[in-house]
Amino acid sequence: MGYESNTGLDVSNHYGVRDTGGAVGVEHSKDSTHAIRVDLTGQSINDALGGFIPPVSVPKGARFLRATLRVDQVFVVTGTNAVLEVGAKATEATNGVTITEAQLEALGSYDLSSALAGTWATASALGTAAAALVSMVIGGTDTPAVAATTGKGSLILEFVNVTKI
Repeated sequence: MGYESNTGLDVSNHYGVRDTGGAVGVEHSKDSTHAIRVDLTGQSINDALGGFIPPVSVPKGARFLRATLRVDQVFVVTGTNAVLEVGAKATEATNGVTITEAQLEALGSYDLSSALAGTWATASALGTAAAALVSMVIGGTDTPAVAATTGKGSLILEFVNVTKI
């Protein structure tokens, strides 16, 4: 790994070339509608699972409209019933979107709107309860993992936010 986090301040330092192909950031924002894009590669997923993911926040009161996954190069996923959870840091599985092993291992575009859960669900009346950093975890049994050397895709998360603070 080319990064370390040893200060205890939740700050990471990266040394050397960093070419993971993965990034997290605002895709576009118009009026009150916003889209966050999470570029996924095998390496960027492993980096995120290890604690390094760019700090992008979903604001309090955001109401998600849709989630779309595009897989351009298949990922190699091991384990049983493996899933990748992308969502609010520390509550990814309950407030976020679930991407299945089958979706990661097949080329194509997927509407994951029905897989949005908790305060990230499209039917959530109040939207997100608090601002939260986007994070990811892997779930499943038999030591689920994603190979670092294969896989390319993008996850687009669209939401409306007009909260007055």
